[in-house]
Amino acid sequence: MAGPVKEFEVHPYVQFMMDKYSPYKKWIQSEGVPIIGGEFVQDVRTEKLEYWKRKDCKGAICAFSDQMVADAYICEMDPGKSTKPQRQLYEEIITVASGRGATSVWYEGTPKRTFEWERGSTFAIPLNAWHQHFNASGNEPCRYFALTSQPVAFELYRDPEFIYNTNHMFKDRFDPGDPEFFSKEGKYFTEYYGGILHSNFIPDIRKINLVPREKRGKGTRNMYIHMSGSAMLAHVSQFPVGRYKKAHRHGPGAHVFLLDSTGYTLMWNEGEKPQRYDWHEGTCISPPAGTWHQHYNTGKEPCKFVALHANTAVQREEKGIEQIEFEDEDDSMRKMYEEECAKNGVKADMG
Repeated sequence: MAGPVKEFEVHPYVQFMMDKYSPYKKWIQSEGVPIIGGEFVQDVRTEKLEYWKRKDCKGAICAFSDQMVADAYICEMDPGKSTKPQRQLYEEIITVASGRGATSVWYEGTPKRTFEWERGSTFAIPLNAWHQHFNASGNEPCRYFALTSQPVAFELYRDPEFIYNTNHMFKDRFDPGDPEFFSKEGKYFTEYYGGILHSNFIPDIRKINLVPREKRGKGTRNMYIHMSGSAMLAHVSQFPVGRYKKAHRHGPGAHVFLLDSTGYTLMWNEGEKPQRYDWHEGTCISPPAGTWHQHYNTGKEPCKFVALHANTAVQREEKGIEQIEFEDEDDSMRKMYEEECAKNGVKADMG
């Protein structure tokens, strides 16, 4: 019996919308900063940026893999400088890559809530809240990496004036009357597999508690994160020295930001040769929807990363998240890993 035949690479209606409207792509092209495509940034701490007039800082936009459910950007503030006050009708999650500073958040006519951050701090900007970031150092720049749902907002509304100048307060997302909104202790929900931390501000993402999630590999630990009522999610994953995670694939919108160690990721589609992406702290990888990917730790310390993602990344309409068991993987992948570990003086220990 013959297999299925693909009818469209891109549906005619989708192609029509891309050709005639493409509001998101037109908007980011008008921003005047570099647009990074593909699936990979080697180091967000050193990536070349250019002046971003709307934010009054340096920046670049990461439009990875044409996923259109989430994008990312890199922002750098010079010593002692700040961004312009901003608000927007889309969600945003931030992880600080380097430096230290502070952020103020408020709604029109309400008190500002200000909190300090440093390398590893992670927080979400409440929907449509005014916010401004400050570099607290007088001699060093600071950078952060942010995930946003901007593509969805532009596909829905197609109007920058509406997206950036709407007055509505989403008080179910941000209570401006709560002076401890960004300082109260987070709450862990460990009854969910992989764990969930509900917190509006995490001082250092590397130091949160993790729980076992060994379906992805022995010794793997995890914690999902929910912030400021956002529909976007994050999770921290850690796996041991001398080990790698099972290959898996899921929906669009995941942006994996490496926090430590060294290693590589293999990504491939069915029937294709895997592409290799080497990484270290500061690398960002964004697997396209439905693409197999597998993370390998070759460093001398456990590997930890934070994955910022739209909720579409953890669901595929009919299949959920799929993974390949170790006994079913290509033997050449294990051999490559053992050779890479040996080069680094690390013993592969897959059990």
